[in-house]
Amino acid sequence: MPVVTVYYDRMFSMLKGKISKEQLIEKIPYLGLDIEEENEEYIKIEYNPNRPDYSTDYGIARSLNSFLDFETEYSKYDIHESEFVVNVDKSTEQVRQYIVAAVVKDIKLDDETIRQIITMQEDLHNGIGRRRKKVAIGIHNLDVIKSPLEYTTVDESFSFIPLNKDSEMNVKEILNSEIGNQYANILSGHDRYPIIKDGNNQVLSFPPIINGDLTRLDAKTTNLFIDVTGTDLDAVSNALSVLFTTLNDAGGKVHSVKINFDNLKIKTPEIKDDTIEVETEYAKSLLGLELSEKEIVEYLRRCRISGKILGNKIVIKTEPFRFDLIHPVDVIEEIGLGYGIHNLKPTLPGSDMTGGFDEKQRFLDKARDVLTGLGLIEIMTIGLISEEMLEKSEMSTKELLKVVDTKSIEHEVLKNSNIPAILKTFSKNIHKKYPQRIFEISKVFGKKNNEIYENYQLTVGLAHATVNFTEASSYLNAFGKQLFNVDLSTKASENELFVKGRVAEIIDEKGIKIGLIGEIKPQVLENFALRTPISLFDIDLDQLMKSSRNE
Repeated sequence: MPVVTVYYDRMFSMLKGKISKEQLIEKIPYLGLDIEEENEEYIKIEYNPNRPDYSTDYGIARSLNSFLDFETEYSKYDIHESEFVVNVDKSTEQVRQYIVAAVVKDIKLDDETIRQIITMQEDLHNGIGRRRKKVAIGIHNLDVIKSPLEYTTVDESFSFIPLNKDSEMNVKEILNSEIGNQYANILSGHDRYPIIKDGNNQVLSFPPIINGDLTRLDAKTTNLFIDVTGTDLDAVSNALSVLFTTLNDAGGKVHSVKINFDNLKIKTPEIKDDTIEVETEYAKSLLGLELSEKEIVEYLRRCRISGKILGNKIVIKTEPFRFDLIHPVDVIEEIGLGYGIHNLKPTLPGSDMTGGFDEKQRFLDKARDVLTGLGLIEIMTIGLISEEMLEKSEMSTKELLKVVDTKSIEHEVLKNSNIPAILKTFSKNIHKKYPQRIFEISKVFGKKNNEIYENYQLTVGLAHATVNFTEASSYLNAFGKQLFNVDLSTKASENELFVKGRVAEIIDEKGIKIGLIGEIKPQVLENFALRTPISLFDIDLDQLMKSSRNE
């Protein structure tokens, strides 16, 4: 999770009411934030990637002012007109087709403000930007730039002076440099490269790699030009919304920029007039609270959301940076935050019916007991992973269930296997003592014949210098015997994840395939920076449970 460092003195200067250090520390979690570290000078606050507006102390102060009723009314963001123009060459369509921009004037940049802005920029790169693949941001000194600007492409021989360099480098040299190596893969397969130039033919940026040295910032800079380029218009617009609202809160005056595409003319940044409707009874039932219409509007206001009641619905309009609100449940969560999570009281359900343990959960608990009894440690990971994790595991990325408009590259798809999580866990613990023996029981998801399925999967991983197929097989046999007193047999097979000749299918007593067992091949270990051999077995627990019932 991303983390922002907040200095107490700066935070207290941004708040419009008085609060002690102790009260501040107490209230911050009520915004849905976690405190990772605190000392006499600052606190480090962890925030969810779907709230990039919390990537600076300005965003946190903004929310606290409303939540603590220091600011019961807040002004709307104003965007002034400017004469700045960006002309977009058609050649960018094949590389990185979208650009939005803004001008920010009369902003005072001290060292800490610059640090906060740079941190925000990198958090946006890593979250919305998918490590700059989807979105890349350039922040420049406006005073050295002449309009109109041109967003175009060049070949690898094109030269300019990159940021923090004294002499010109061509595009090819930049891509082979230390900073270029980090992001060159984004532009691989292209022979043209995106460049932003001003009216004097000076280079502002080579997105998504590096800015030009011409427009570097320092504490004397008061006027900024911001460019956001990428492959998705909504994503670049959302990133710009976080940037311009934060810089506005930092004291800058935001001005628009005209963007001329080949067949489209827009003006950015844009404040959309979108609304979301939520049924009031649905909100009250989900929260378990009897709230008046006035209270609902007030609790939304505390979360900096404008709401009004029309008939039996709440109609809300959000701030430009709240593009995370995409479903009625998101709005209801904000009502709960405004009410105060700490004020929610646990209640017993109004029913005289008695409950009991679910049969499947009893089976899963028994499986966990057997595995811990065998000396294995259980891990628990979330159901969302990145496609990159599956690729590193050399597992199929077809028929995945993908998250729409995910705000984090680590949470792109519902996992279709526990294996990547097992391998990642080993990779995070390479400096811990061996042998390491772990397991996970959790749901996996996928599609088969256009039908969505979910079932429970068990994955056991064993890691140490001499681990092999035989050891994994002994754990498999012990698991089957102790769970059901059955013999789980194996049948030679092939699989891209495992060493050839050291992999087998797991067969139940009815001869049905219920999983795989084997030694992970060296290339996959290398993908996860693992230096120790790993053997594992993977079982479909739903199928195993069916077999145990003689179905």
